[in-house]
Amino acid sequence: MGDFKIVFDVPDLIFSVGGSIVSFMILAWAHSQLAAHNITAMCPPLGAVAVLLFAAPAAVPSKPYNTAFGFLIGSAAAFAIYTAVGEGFLKEFGGTRALMVGAAIAGMKITNSVHPPSGAYAVLLADVPAIKALGWKYILFPGLSGALILLVCQFLVMQLKGAVSKQKKA
Repeated sequence: MGDFKIVFDVPDLIFSVGGSIVSFMILAWAHSQLAAHNITAMCPPLGAVAVLLFAAPAAVPSKPYNTAFGFLIGSAAAFAIYTAVGEGFLKEFGGTRALMVGAAIAGMKITNSVHPPSGAYAVLLADVPAIKALGWKYILFPGLSGALILLVCQFLVMQLKGAVSKQKKA
């Protein structure tokens, strides 16, 4: 067995961690502004989105297309299932929830927009009364709107990181 070593790029770590912290603060601010209009921009799957965007920005699920369309397609598919079968379908087996996740996966696979946090987002519609109360707005809020805010923040952080990197090389 070799020696265990922790190797990481300090500037990359600073931009990843700092970028995610600042981005979540911006997301929280947006959430507070939207809350006055009974709309939300915050949900647990967005924590996983931040991990993808800031810790693994080159991964396919982190790409803007996957992030945005994963939420749009996944939530639309889940909402369609929820609207069609209600919450009681094979309730003892979590039938509605299972169909919603399956529909989200199918939609993302068909559109080549797989984004794992969108699968978790589908479950929120099945389990969280406040999310159910949004009705069709669930397709846009909080998942897609929050993901778009995080994508803009990630873009800005990556631009800053690139500028700092170029300056260090000069």
